[in-house]
Amino acid sequence: MQFPIHIDLRRSRLLSALTVLFHLLAAGCMLILPWPAALRYLLLPFVAVSAWYALRPSRFLGLRLRKGGELDGLLADGDSIPVLVHPGTVVFTQLIVLRVRDHDSGRGDSLALLPDSMSAEHFRLLRLWLRWRVEASGRVEGGV
Repeated sequence: MQFPIHIDLRRSRLLSALTVLFHLLAAGCMLILPWPAALRYLLLPFVAVSAWYALRPSRFLGLRLRKGGELDGLLADGDSIPVLVHPGTVVFTQLIVLRVRDHDSGRGDSLALLPDSMSAEHFRLLRLWLRWRVEASGRVEGGV
């Protein structure tokens, strides 16, 4: 592998569609509950806020894999910040749940990455890099 590897992230259409589908299903379930109508309609905005929160853009627009197991998160303003890979990161063949912690501020983020979140080659490289190049950083007080 030639380092550094720059990976552009994009919104997963599949994940967005599933998020919308499940929130619509939750809203439909709310509407057919045998509860008073006022209570059902009072709970619907919470489902809408949950959908908005789940569909909001990630603060990371890209990743940079560096030699030695180091990872940078690329932000919308063009800055890059060093991040630590959290031990809770999981890698499957069709899904990567990348949990990272900002090295400076300690802020934690989770990224659900599906194959349509990046090019197929970059998805394969990220899976390989996470499995073989990165050692999980130690537990941090407070956790993510």
